[in-house]
Parts: sequence; C-alpha cells; structure tokens
Amino acid sequence: MDKMKILIAEDNSFSRKFYDTYISGDIFSKQFAVNGFEALEIYGNWKPDILLLDLMMPVMSGQEVLQEIRENRKDLGTTIIISSLSSHRDDMALCARFGVQGYLVKPLNPKEISRTLLDLYVKANPRKASEIEALAKRL
Repeated sequence: MDKMKILIAEDNSFSRKFYDTYISGDIFSKQFAVNGFEALEIYGNWKPDILLLDLMMPVMSGQEVLQEIRENRKDLGTTIIISSLSSHRDDMALCARFGVQGYLVKPLNPKEISRTLLDLYVKANPRKASEIEALAKRL
C-alpha cells in the first residue's frame, strides 16, 4: 500500500487548511469536498479508504451522506469517521447507529490526527494492520 486515500468532507476553510497541513501527506492521499453532495460524488468516483465527515455542511448534511452510504449504497466497508463540533449524545448515537468507526470532537490535536485516523482504520480493518503499521513508520 503506497498511500491511503482519505476524503475530507468539510465546509469550513480553516478546518480544511488544518487537515491539509496536519494529516500526513506521506501516508494519505487527500481529496476535499465542501458539501455533502460533492462528498458523495468524490466518494463514488474515488473510493476512499477513509471518509472524514463533518456533520454540519451545506447542500447535504454529514448525517445525510452517512445514511446514503450505509443504507442506500449498502457500503459497510468504508471507514467513516465523524469530525464535529458537536459532542451531543444524540448526534453520537445517531452516527453509531449508522456504523461509524470513530467520532472526533473538534478542536483536534494536530500532533495526533494522523495517528488517530490510522488507529481507527486498523480497529475497523484488523487484517490490514501490518500494512498500516508500515505506513505509520512514516510519521
């Protein structure tokens, strides 16, 4: 595995810059979507390993994207990690019901974000652990 593909669905430009700066380019090939509709388009064409999904986005919310991927497209294999300002239990419970692999509450630690994403991916895909550990050595 050369690099993992991560789709970052985030409407806030400051947050997109944070992710672009602190998610390791040595490990991840990154694409960005600024709304839920664009996220679904890129997801369908690019097939990312990880979808880092903001809940509150224009055009189509992160919850709608999550529901579309899990229920309508029947994709349970893509690792979906929510990144949200909301630590409200109802939001977390709804996302858990749709099978997310992680729920990160902003602000995120820049020194830990790449490792956190890798750890959540390995937890969801244990048989790929050795490949991911090889990538993690680049951190």
